[in-house]
Amino acid sequence: MTRESKRGPTKMADRWHVKGALFSVLALMGCFPAFANERLVIPFEVNEYHHMVVHLEVNGNDRTTGIIDTAATFPMINRRTARLAELLDVEENPPLINVLGLTGEGIYPVVELETLLIGNVMKQDVPVALNVDLDVTGAQNVLPASAFEGDVIDFDFENMQVMVYDGRPDRSVRRVSSSLKYADENGLIFVEVRINGRKGRALIDTGSSVTFINSRFAESSHTKTNEEKTQILQGATGGDQSLRVASLRVLEIGDYRVSDMDILVSDPPLFEYLGMHEEPAMVIGLDLLSSFRLQIDRRRNRVVLSLPTSRRFSRGLNFNARDTNIPEF
Repeated sequence: MTRESKRGPTKMADRWHVKGALFSVLALMGCFPAFANERLVIPFEVNEYHHMVVHLEVNGNDRTTGIIDTAATFPMINRRTARLAELLDVEENPPLINVLGLTGEGIYPVVELETLLIGNVMKQDVPVALNVDLDVTGAQNVLPASAFEGDVIDFDFENMQVMVYDGRPDRSVRRVSSSLKYADENGLIFVEVRINGRKGRALIDTGSSVTFINSRFAESSHTKTNEEKTQILQGATGGDQSLRVASLRVLEIGDYRVSDMDILVSDPPLFEYLGMHEEPAMVIGLDLLSSFRLQIDRRRNRVVLSLPTSRRFSRGLNFNARDTNIPEF
């Protein structure tokens, strides 16, 4: 959730709490610098668990993977990657960092990767949080999107690559685009959305495989509980009564409208930490974001959503943009 760029660090950097040492943003993030006029290109795959997975090489070992997460706060590796990088023997009193995520806060030791290769970017001496219990289905590690320097971070799901570059977002006359102003909340990207005509805020989260709304948004937008799917969900989660499935008439994201959508209702600790648990809020995850080309223009604080030219939509929902009918999916 922190960002480094030519414009300097964001507020979240000042909120990192490191016990035993005080790190600057540059020292902590180990930002991946965009070499002069060079566009960073990072291939990825979307795995069976709907996570966007990239291949990583750590300390010369290329047998690990990670996800690029727009809602992550700090690079994080798990036990397996630490073993590959020969970093499991943590020093006696390592620096600690307080990392914020959807499930709340955690304090982890900070270790240093000698080298990290991702796509066409090599970085040396990269501080990362070591979370031996990190469990991201189908991947081992988490990389915050904010770690990459550049005006635009461009998630191209059609060509399965992330690009980072300066200037303005790439545009094409063959795409229908919608540009939304976003608010930077502690380094997190929030856009305004509407459900059934009711306004709320949405976190753009490429690290979440699913889209969901909080209880407050479900209530204020008068969504109806899908009893059948709720029973199936609660049965699969050991009877967790805090989870349910709601049916909404329409979700509006910029100029797009998603109609007749079933959506998960959940209240992550993150919203309470940010003081948002009493206001309508949601997380837009990869299941919905991957329908678009997602471009985050960090210089202008804009999120650009575009429909790719070759996208094939499944049935059930209907997109509309500026009164242009988009094929059903």
